Amino acid sequence: MITTIAKNVLDKLNATPSRDFDDLVGIESHIARMKTLLCLDSQEVRLVGIWGPAGIGKTTIARALYSQFHENFKLSIFMENVSESYGGTNLDSYGLKLGLQQRFLSKLLDQHGLRISHLGAIKERLKNHKVLAILDDVDNIEQLQALAKETQWFGKKSRIIVTTRNKQLLISHNISHVYKVPFPSREEALALFCQHAFRECSPSDDFKDISIEFATLAGHLPLGLRVLGSFMRGKSKDEWEVSLPTLKTRLNGEIEKLLKVGYEGLHKDDKALFLHIACLFNGHHETYVKQMVVANSDLDVSFGLKVLADRSLIQIYVDGRVVMHSLLRQLGTEVVREQSVNEPGKRQFLMSAREICGVLSNNTLPEEGLSYLPQLRLLQWEAYPHMFLPSRFRTECLVELNMSHSKLKTLWGDNAQPLRNLKIMNLSNSPNLESFPNLLEATKLERLDLSWCESLVELPSSIQNLHKLSLLEMSCCTSLEIIPTNINLASLSHLHFRNCPRLKTFPEISTNINYLKIRGTAITEVPPSVKSWLRIKEICMESAEVRILINLPYILDTLCLRGNTKLVAITNYLIRLRRLRMIDISFCVSLVYLPKLPYSVCYLTALNCESLQRLHGPFRNPSIRLKFTNCLKLDHNAQEMIHQSVFDVVILPGGQVPAYFTHRYNGNSGFYHFTFDGSVSFYSFKVCLVLAAGTRFESCHTSFYTSFRGNPIKKYYTYILNQPQLKVDHICMFECVLPPDYDGPPYLGTRPSTTKLFKFDFNCNYGCKVLECGLLFLEARKSLIAAKRAESFTLTRGLMMWSFVVITSLAIFLPHQFSW
Repeated sequence: MITTIAKNVLDKLNATPSRDFDDLVGIESHIARMKTLLCLDSQEVRLVGIWGPAGIGKTTIARALYSQFHENFKLSIFMENVSESYGGTNLDSYGLKLGLQQRFLSKLLDQHGLRISHLGAIKERLKNHKVLAILDDVDNIEQLQALAKETQWFGKKSRIIVTTRNKQLLISHNISHVYKVPFPSREEALALFCQHAFRECSPSDDFKDISIEFATLAGHLPLGLRVLGSFMRGKSKDEWEVSLPTLKTRLNGEIEKLLKVGYEGLHKDDKALFLHIACLFNGHHETYVKQMVVANSDLDVSFGLKVLADRSLIQIYVDGRVVMHSLLRQLGTEVVREQSVNEPGKRQFLMSAREICGVLSNNTLPEEGLSYLPQLRLLQWEAYPHMFLPSRFRTECLVELNMSHSKLKTLWGDNAQPLRNLKIMNLSNSPNLESFPNLLEATKLERLDLSWCESLVELPSSIQNLHKLSLLEMSCCTSLEIIPTNINLASLSHLHFRNCPRLKTFPEISTNINYLKIRGTAITEVPPSVKSWLRIKEICMESAEVRILINLPYILDTLCLRGNTKLVAITNYLIRLRRLRMIDISFCVSLVYLPKLPYSVCYLTALNCESLQRLHGPFRNPSIRLKFTNCLKLDHNAQEMIHQSVFDVVILPGGQVPAYFTHRYNGNSGFYHFTFDGSVSFYSFKVCLVLAAGTRFESCHTSFYTSFRGNPIKKYYTYILNQPQLKVDHICMFECVLPPDYDGPPYLGTRPSTTKLFKFDFNCNYGCKVLECGLLFLEARKSLIAAKRAESFTLTRGLMMWSFVVITSLAIFLPHQFSW
């Protein structure tokens, strides 16, 4: 009894709130998020997980929680290193669980030497008690089954917190409340590093830059920041600068020891995948990782990626990128280095350019050289110095061949190589490449890049078997003349022959193309077969030799004919291309007539069409943007048709504001007074600017005021990009819509009429001068904006009923915004 009383008194004396974690960087936000998950006011028993990689601070967060909340529970325990206390003996599973329960209850109940005989002991002793139990570093589902198999084991309002590196363990135990510990921000990481390096939260000016480098080196991992900060404490700046390069290539022993626990706990297949990602594929898409690893391998990569992600060893982002923390990558490279410290040629991977060069130049590979590498899956050798690959070079496992900027004349001659796993081939910028490699057996090839191979004359028919090829890049092959015809590659979606000036044959090699780029070729006509292309979205024929364009795919979205100086006619069935959104005929200096466009067109660009006279219209799409810059021969009918059209913005030659603009002003600003008598009703106004010749116009900022002083109540930004210099004066017209955001209160006062000022300023970039401006106020239209304004009016009306103001007309409500 004396012992019990003394213990109780001592516990009360020690009940002073802990200050141990007050200065810990970022701990407040962690505690706040955990309090939300713990929901301490709830009567239920709740299990909460804290999940994250080794060194992220899971245990620290758990200790801070325990320190702050354990006094609120009748019984509490922080059970550390659960994983280390489970195993390491010859006991079976039952015996291990029994021992774990015994240790748990002994510490929780403070009964040293406690013995239990069955696994129901926790339920028997704790089912009526409010318990806080923190189970730290759990790595096996049986540990949870031994200590917290069911919520019924504990009394109401009990909270069980589990920290682990393995997300799947939490899922398997139906723990749905999980806190994924985030990495600290850049500022928090620097502060945490400085706490250990300088015992301050920020570095002196002298150490600021190098401290940021050290924090980055630690990858913002709290453990790394703590260890590196403590390691550098008290050292001179010279010592810091000497240490940095070494630490970039070698892990600190304490960090390595902790991180290696996660690696060593993996299955051998998952270890292999870990090393692949650490050494070669960090940052790549998961599909690419699967392609590279699966070749000649029995690894289940999809399953392995999930295991690594669940154990916080990698992250798989929404866009599919697989990313491993920098310290874990260092661990992986160190594991590979230890495979053969003194002979790099015997390691699983060669990653360092210096070591690869050393292996090759010192002949530490066998005499066969590259032929010695039968399992080679990735060969990335830019600027390869030889004209050929070795005759016995083994290709059967090759997945990616990247030899851009090489001196190759050919790869392996005319003989087909076993390329059953090849998916990516990049020989771009190899100016000496004369013969195309035989790819008859490369049936899995998906991407082929031969751009800037300036000696390549022919694309042979051996590509006909490449039915998985999705990208064929042949741009800037300046000698290319011959391509195959009458073949249909099933998967080819992107085909690029840009700047191949000797190519005269239209590439009919697939009906499944999405994007066709044949800019700068000598192609003169488009064959009728393109009408049956069912997937085409864009054709770019810029600066080609087309004279008469007759055939086009019906489902085309974008057509670029820019710079076809010989083009004199475009087919009238353009109107039938119901999905066409963009057409560019700029610099088609011989084109006289543009046929009628489908309603779907939103962008018509016709810059410097020196001969263009006639248009078929008018245009009726209110979203269309029309650019007729420097089309100096547009006849009167064409110009009238443009003025009668509905559009978003238009620019065309012209020297004055048209007469139908009711308000015209010299210069770039205008003023107008409105008398509000209930009869005024408009939602928008049309603007016309006269732009001076000799300048470029790309954008206009329209500011709208309701007083001489103060800020504008609205700004509009009108952009017409990539414009040439104006050869003559031009007019630019666009519409500005008044949004409901700027509606004033509906109450106009008791006076029968009110006069208000409108002021408009128009400012253009690149020194473009506005000679004259005009305004035309438009009547209200039934539109989405009008509907929104009506909705806003109805809501406001309900709120204003108390003032006994009866609003009888939307037209009264709208203009009063200008009384601001």
